[in-house]
Amino acid sequence: MFSINQTTELRKRTTLASFGLAPLALAMALVLALALLPSQALCGPKKPTGSARQVLLVHSYHKEYPWSRQVTKGVEQALKGTGVSIATFYMDAKRQSSPAQLAEKAQEALKLIEKTQPLVVIASDDAAQEYLVAPHLKGRDRPQVVFCGVNAPMEKYGYPAANVSGVREHMHVREALALLKQIDPNIKTASFITDASETSGYVVEDMRDDLRQGGPFALQLKSVDMVSTVQQWQKMVQRNQSRTNALMLALYHSLKDERTGQVATPEEVMAWARTAAKVPTMGLVDFAADHGVLCGVLESGHEQGYLAGGMAREVLKGIPVGNLPVRINKRGLVFINLQTAKRLGIAVPYPLIEAAGILVK
Repeated sequence: MFSINQTTELRKRTTLASFGLAPLALAMALVLALALLPSQALCGPKKPTGSARQVLLVHSYHKEYPWSRQVTKGVEQALKGTGVSIATFYMDAKRQSSPAQLAEKAQEALKLIEKTQPLVVIASDDAAQEYLVAPHLKGRDRPQVVFCGVNAPMEKYGYPAANVSGVREHMHVREALALLKQIDPNIKTASFITDASETSGYVVEDMRDDLRQGGPFALQLKSVDMVSTVQQWQKMVQRNQSRTNALMLALYHSLKDERTGQVATPEEVMAWARTAAKVPTMGLVDFAADHGVLCGVLESGHEQGYLAGGMAREVLKGIPVGNLPVRINKRGLVFINLQTAKRLGIAVPYPLIEAAGILVK
């Protein structure tokens, strides 16, 4: 088993009635009267119209976050051809992460929902569940809610519910460790470094459960470190690469720079890591493909969005979302960076190169 080193405490949490035929004069009078009514009086507040935003996609994170972009693309692809418009709202939880800030963002989203009356809300990642869906939307007749990218146990939010179902997130830690072992059988140990976000806490718990249920990983995990700042991240990279054969660099989008107090960009964090890491590195999410790690079995934001969008499509056909079972992502994208392999002096077996879904040459 591995131990968890944590440098900061994680945050806890009218319609019109139908009428029969009438004499011609009465019918004409009714037609004239209806024509003079304001258009709002002819439909109830929950009846969708041609201009209604029938699907609202609520992201936990910000627009520029690569994961958010991929989720959006997946949703758009799944809903292509349905004729619905898709509105988006961003809670910015990576950069404005205090409970007060997130509660305020949830209220903004709720006001938008009340104003636009979407038929379906697609809520991406855990912050949207904790601050918006679970306290404000669960149990309502409308909107129907489809979640995706959720790492927390379903019972935390009371999922599934009569009006809530969706896609749970699974990161391919076991598969990534096995891939590196296949690339270089001499590698025996690894360390796991991630930010101290709530999401990372859930990933670690999933990893622990997988280890208990599935037995030992291909590589022995010597340590699991959850850090809050860029400087702590750099310290762990330097320390652990001298103690283990490889580094799994999981999530790093909420690390603050101790000098400025601002959240560093993932590009800044990983630009340093590319130079500093002298051992093989692994990633878990599709954005890692752009950050110079050697390999990984990457979870796809596009897949999360596509699966959630497919469920929303069923709801748009009239199927209550509560009738749709919770799903979990299955595909992992095998990723190999041959440039990094060359820098590290590693010869990647050709069958693995052929199998790679993402290959950096």
